[in-house]
Amino acid sequence: MLYTSLILVLIVSFIFIVNHWDQNKGVVYVVFIILDKALTQYGLLNLNSTHDSTSFALVYHLIPLIVLQGPFFLYYLKSIMKGALVYDRYLLFFSIPSLIFLINVIPYYELPFQERVAYFMGNELSQPLKGYLFLTLKQQYLFLSIYNTSFVLYGAIYINRLKVGSGVYLKKKITVLLTRIFVVSFLTIIPGLVTLFLLNLKSNQVGMINFYKPELVNNNYLFFQALILPLSFFLVPNWLYNDREPFSFLDKFRIKRKKAISSNLNNEVEVELTNKSDLDLIITYIETKKPYLNPRFTLHDLSRELNIPLLMVSSFFNKQLKTPYPEYKNRLRVNHAIQLFREGMHTQMSIEGIATICGFKNKSRFYAAFKAEFKMTPTEWIEKNVGMVAP
Repeated sequence: MLYTSLILVLIVSFIFIVNHWDQNKGVVYVVFIILDKALTQYGLLNLNSTHDSTSFALVYHLIPLIVLQGPFFLYYLKSIMKGALVYDRYLLFFSIPSLIFLINVIPYYELPFQERVAYFMGNELSQPLKGYLFLTLKQQYLFLSIYNTSFVLYGAIYINRLKVGSGVYLKKKITVLLTRIFVVSFLTIIPGLVTLFLLNLKSNQVGMINFYKPELVNNNYLFFQALILPLSFFLVPNWLYNDREPFSFLDKFRIKRKKAISSNLNNEVEVELTNKSDLDLIITYIETKKPYLNPRFTLHDLSRELNIPLLMVSSFFNKQLKTPYPEYKNRLRVNHAIQLFREGMHTQMSIEGIATICGFKNKSRFYAAFKAEFKMTPTEWIEKNVGMVAP
């Protein structure tokens, strides 16, 4: 069952890369987390068998990489929000603990492999590890838990900051992302906690689990847990396949049924835009292609590019986002200008030049849209938030 799990994990990772790479290379972060978690789980579960301590001895080499799961989770969130691969000098700083762990276990790497395996053959996890410099095995896992959890908590704070004052589109994007992460996390973590609880009940001492007791070795429910991680991603196919056409038979049947109803009735049913795949397709296209930066791009162009009826596209903005397309387009352009201001672009070119880059036909329209969004002019915003007046 463990080998089946590893095969499924590789399949899930391959699907993620194939379907996400072109639009957002930040997918490498989530693929790393999936593979790292799967290999770690493989070693821990194999430790339950006295005949396969070799696996845990091998997986123990991954400890320096496990430290990166937390930082990579945060940078995956940032990449999704920015629509592109995000990496900066802070990522190198967050990787320092991984280097420290690597240095710490150098003596372990220097041990003959048979000695590494022999250590894990006797359930000696409570003893100080022979091959370490300054952190014992227990101390390493305690630090790993605290360090990675801190990044998950900061990721929640980062998402919450984005939601405050953001537009309807960004809020929907965040909601979709959090829903997907919650589904996978819930399905992965809860069975693990249940497993530990059941193992605890069978232990002689509360809080102490002896994995080498005969009644605990090779329990089917314990090893079935390894399948939960890869299978959970198939329950959120729009995430796995990057919001492309659903692959399940039920989804295809539902879409065909709705199209048949809309063709037999009138356009009102079609205008409702209840087809989630079309809705996600519009969001993904706007996020990745940024058509609003082209001053000539219209709602008709969006309809033609995505091959979605104009009435359905218009309904998406008016009924789903509660914002007319022109107003929504100007809001995205203004937010793009804000990003350029934060990057110091206003020190290199005029406000009018930035307005043109953001898709506005002239400076006056830019000022009107900016003031409608922030109740102040671009120059006033720069003075207040950046501290440099534009030339």
